[in-house]
Amino acid sequence: MNERRRYRNPPIEEALCEFRFLPGREWDLTIPGKLHIRLSDEYSGKPQEQKVVNIALNAEEGQPPRMSYDSGPAKVQLITPDGKRQVGVGKDVLSIHMLRPYQDPRNLGRRGWDEFRPRISAALDAYWKVAEPIGVCRIGIRYLNKIIIPQKAVAVERYLKCALPVVSGFPDRLNHFMSRVDYAYEDDVRIVLSQGSINAPQDHVGFLLDLDVIWESEDAISQDEALLKAGYLRDRERTAFESVITDKAREVFNAA
Repeated sequence: MNERRRYRNPPIEEALCEFRFLPGREWDLTIPGKLHIRLSDEYSGKPQEQKVVNIALNAEEGQPPRMSYDSGPAKVQLITPDGKRQVGVGKDVLSIHMLRPYQDPRNLGRRGWDEFRPRISAALDAYWKVAEPIGVCRIGIRYLNKIIIPQKAVAVERYLKCALPVVSGFPDRLNHFMSRVDYAYEDDVRIVLSQGSINAPQDHVGFLLDLDVIWESEDAISQDEALLKAGYLRDRERTAFESVITDKAREVFNAA
């Protein structure tokens, strides 16, 4: 992007960057503690355990599909005292989270990507020192946007260019919608666009716009290359975001 847009009321509910690693040695349960020691100045809140649940749909010939659940590897969440900034660490995975407020127009130098990138760099460097991975094999940059429109009913397509098309013969009023589309670039990068209705305050309408930009390769890359790649994926996400919203949506984001 040639121009970085800043909004008075940005819709970002959460931004996260996730790295997955090709391990250099066997996972050690002391790694989260060692990481917390290195990052304790920034993440001085009490660490929390985050449990992961895997859901699978199993189908056997002649039998109806069945949903199965199992517990995935737990992650330890390192948090700031206010809980708005987090680092998650698990077996061969590291994630950095920025919760609302992601960006404060009154303090542009310390919010948004200007804050997020140094947090990513510091967490990645600390993980590399304590876990000693061979390299990074997957990176994801994901932005979850919560768009609230102060009206009882709206035409979604006035705000999102990627909204569901109007179908002749169907009612004009849309109660709920949900969609997920996976697009592939030519350079081992793909973007997953998810959108749908969400709960909103009374007499308001709410949308979720979830953009997840992912790079993945069998050839692991170095720490420096991973940090550069994360910035590149973030640029892709911002370009995609601006491509799917309308000027009407921008008016909402710029409202005082």
